[in-house]
Amino acid sequence: MLDPTHVCALMGTVNFFLLSTARRHLYAQPALQEKVVNALLTPLLAGDILHLVFTLWALGDARWRFAEWGGVLWTTILLGLTLLVPRVAWHMGIGRYVDKRDGKVF
Repeated sequence: MLDPTHVCALMGTVNFFLLSTARRHLYAQPALQEKVVNALLTPLLAGDILHLVFTLWALGDARWRFAEWGGVLWTTILLGLTLLVPRVAWHMGIGRYVDKRDGKVF
């Protein structure tokens, strides 16, 4: 059980440093910053979706019996959704600079 914890901690550390570095050093180049952040968030989004799909698939018929879910399963699903929602919002362009949309000169 400790190995997944280490992987999550490592991924969180990489995310923190990559996002803060992109913000700190690429603030004057929003199009490049967008590409770097996209390169980080796209595989994480795919991983979130696949993780939730495979978790629910592995439950079989028990996936719809919420009362039988244990604390670890609830934590897995809720944490997965908590990570999924901001990544989907970023890809939809909510609350961020989008070069194709915002970079146009009128």
